[in-house]
Amino acid sequence: MQYESLVAWAREQWEMRSPTLKALTIWASSDCGNRIAQQQVKVGRRIRGKARFEGVERLDCPAITPISDYGTRGKRMMLTSGSGAYAFRFADDRGAFEVIYASSYIGDDTQDLTAIALVPEDRLDIWASFEFMCARAVRPRIKRRRDVYIVGGTDSFFDPTVEWEDVILSDELKARLLDDMEAFFTRGVEIYRQLKLPPFRKLLLAGVPGTGKTMLCAAMAKIAISRGRVVVYVSGADRDGASFEKIQRALQAVTAARYPVLLIVEELDAYLQGDDKARVLNVLDGVESPNNPKGALLLATTNYPEAIDERIAKRPGRLDRVFIIPTIQDEQQAERMLRHYMRESWRDEHLAVVPRLVEQPGAFVREVALHARMLAAHEHRLDVTLAMLEESVFSLLRQIRSESDYLTRRPMGLANHTKKSTRSPFNP
Repeated sequence: MQYESLVAWAREQWEMRSPTLKALTIWASSDCGNRIAQQQVKVGRRIRGKARFEGVERLDCPAITPISDYGTRGKRMMLTSGSGAYAFRFADDRGAFEVIYASSYIGDDTQDLTAIALVPEDRLDIWASFEFMCARAVRPRIKRRRDVYIVGGTDSFFDPTVEWEDVILSDELKARLLDDMEAFFTRGVEIYRQLKLPPFRKLLLAGVPGTGKTMLCAAMAKIAISRGRVVVYVSGADRDGASFEKIQRALQAVTAARYPVLLIVEELDAYLQGDDKARVLNVLDGVESPNNPKGALLLATTNYPEAIDERIAKRPGRLDRVFIIPTIQDEQQAERMLRHYMRESWRDEHLAVVPRLVEQPGAFVREVALHARMLAAHEHRLDVTLAMLEESVFSLLRQIRSESDYLTRRPMGLANHTKKSTRSPFNP
């Protein structure tokens, strides 16, 4: 185990540097090795009581390959978390002392850090205060903005442009979802406080791909921003994919915010893999839930509700409400959606294809309309004929059947292939 080699090295250092002190070996926070924390917690900073931080010394540890991550902080690109070994120096009314600290990546297939520390047994409270100070330093600085904060993406912010009226779903479903969000922020937060519970509500949007879950998230984000709330989006678009570390960073931001927060996590099932599953459960259970006194609402989505087992989906408190986002339910909804995407190209004769759109996801209708309009553009025509629209429906259905047959055959080498989410924020 990697942590065993870290502990063995740290004990050797302790015997050389602090042989007269008894040490506790503890799990430590990876935030202490974060470059942002090391820059912001200044030498001479008061830690607890009369204790002061006296500085940090980087140490060479043969068990660690120093690697740093990087990211943006405001407009600056800078180093952030990373592996490494350090001696943190402190002083209090009993004298000077050190904490030997080491952090390393725990495996080849993950970028999660594990960290240990050797601390004088009578100074554990001082070290705990220092860890908390480092954690506060690395939390994203949340301010009220007119766009969405992105955690873990290739960009830092995103401007949601989807209007509530653009989401073509049943009025009843939309009303229930919006009412749930508004009731929580206007009255529910106080109820949670009265019950001495963290005001953290969790909603799940479940449905097959293309039914409009992403558009719903974008439209709700726009509404939340218009009403003075902060919106944080957890993205799987960078090289790390879906990792609990991103959710953890987002939760730190939610907790530190001085405003009500809407937290959006698309494809929640992608984060429920391996060891991360237990950590997500702790968040959903309330053990590690964000305690933002202004209230935090989690809006999560999944294309595969069967991947979210009963311990999550059917246990009260882990998910407060599950909203099923269905395919197109009737011809009226299909017509509304087709008219929306055809825009000025709509002709009444297009009604002939509407029955074939029922039970299809909204993304199917969008692609049908786009392809038909592209066919017209290719022929340098301004109008879209019924024949073009029918050809678009036929070709898309044929493509879907071909893809289904191909996946059913499960070609060698692809049978067990899985792919991390790389979708950009609110891009259906």
